[in-house]
Amino acid sequence: MRIKIHKDIWEIKLTDRNKKKMNPGRGRYNLGLTEYDKLRINIRKGLPESVTRSTVIHELTHVFQFSYSNQVEGEEQMCDFFGAHGDEIISLTDQFMKEVFDHADNGRN
Repeated sequence: MRIKIHKDIWEIKLTDRNKKKMNPGRGRYNLGLTEYDKLRINIRKGLPESVTRSTVIHELTHVFQFSYSNQVEGEEQMCDFFGAHGDEIISLTDQFMKEVFDHADNGRN
């Protein structure tokens, strides 16, 4: 799925859990991974729906900070940032979840 955030076009996709980038080191794994140089968000395949959703929200928050060149350093700044961008982050998360989980459900029928 492609999404526009500020002036950037990002790709957000499910990524196979066996890919090296999702397993960066011994005993370590990524639920989500943002590749800033490629404008790509990877979400680990096979996670429960609730974990996928929270991971998408987490990664989109990184992406919004990057695309808007906004480094959040404190609690108040984070609250201000989410107040400004939270609705769009949640809306994009809803779109991704609908696309991914509706598609998966249709594939089973």
